[in-house]
Amino acid sequence: MKKQLLFVINHLTVGGIQKTLISALKVIDYEKYDVTVYLRKNRTDLLPFIDKRVNVIINNDANKYYRKPRAIWLQLLIEIYKLTGKKEKAEKTKKELSELINQYCMKYEHNTFFADKKFDTAIAYANGYPAYFVADYIKADEKVIFFHTSTNDLPDVHKKFISKYNKAVAVHDRLIPLISEWHPCLEGKISVIENYVDTDTLKKQASEKSVATPEGKTVLCSCGRFAPVKGFDMAVESARILKNNNVDFIWYFVGDGSEKDKLLNLTEKYKLSDNIIFTGMQKNPYPYMDACDIYVQPSYEEAWGLTIAEAHRLGKPVVTTATVGGRKLVKNGKSGIVCDINSESITESITNLINDKKLYTNIIYNLESTDYSHEFEKYNEQWSALLEG
Repeated sequence: MKKQLLFVINHLTVGGIQKTLISALKVIDYEKYDVTVYLRKNRTDLLPFIDKRVNVIINNDANKYYRKPRAIWLQLLIEIYKLTGKKEKAEKTKKELSELINQYCMKYEHNTFFADKKFDTAIAYANGYPAYFVADYIKADEKVIFFHTSTNDLPDVHKKFISKYNKAVAVHDRLIPLISEWHPCLEGKISVIENYVDTDTLKKQASEKSVATPEGKTVLCSCGRFAPVKGFDMAVESARILKNNNVDFIWYFVGDGSEKDKLLNLTEKYKLSDNIIFTGMQKNPYPYMDACDIYVQPSYEEAWGLTIAEAHRLGKPVVTTATVGGRKLVKNGKSGIVCDINSESITESITNLINDKKLYTNIIYNLESTDYSHEFEKYNEQWSALLEG
């Protein structure tokens, strides 16, 4: 009998966590495991890349939960509190409403997809409500929670269920003391599985499209969600300073998200439309990464930084802010530059790489000389230890 293994994730829109799930599914032993992936939202851009042996369940929930009586009452209360100037009560009620809607959703998901199912191992591949769902609504002999972030997100939510997990996984060892501090009940239960980058596949994808690069200009690239934590606002400010310093450059912003309008407005305000090129979300961002001279990771917070590792595999020097993940992945002066988390420091680091040809050439040499051939075996061993240990 094969063991039943479940992964739960919010969606498969292009993103670092989603890409790492695809990598993980490539090392599972399908002779031993029947694997199910559950998507809590019907966003499936990366679905074609999922191993064909995986059973994928997609939640197409179209229920109008905000129209349920309790939800309507809470929405009315919020408006009343706003009108009467009771901001704290309004915020508290908003949280109550959000929790209620999530409870409605999770009950529907359980009853629709998992009421009669039990798994040997269930893996919450993201924090927050995927982890909440696995803890309280999935039957499994063993439950595992992954930590892809270096901040304690949703602490009030996590404390409700975190003790129900038998194991936790950090994407690198520097996160272990942080996770133990946030959740003492997990101390001694945390293992490490570092994200894996398939270098051969990456280079193949990078060659699938030709990206025009104007002659004589320095080409920069940043990929990711346009979300506050990813720091694209700092990148725009950095571009403004570079332009004011008469640096001749273009900068590809590869991605999409909630901050897009803000970034577009800043770009227009600073007259940077000829410098910053918004490519939109790309299922294959690697031709843009491969076309650049310097890859820039301007995040405020980053636990591991998959795009940093990908840029390195393509031989690109990286300028990264000093996040936990940035400091873990970039060896300062060897594979890139680690800078302070502000636009001035980002600009200075980019400028140093442009002007110091020896430094730039040495970094390229270091990257091209790095042997990544052992990483798949290590990754495979880490997964085997988690599932079979």
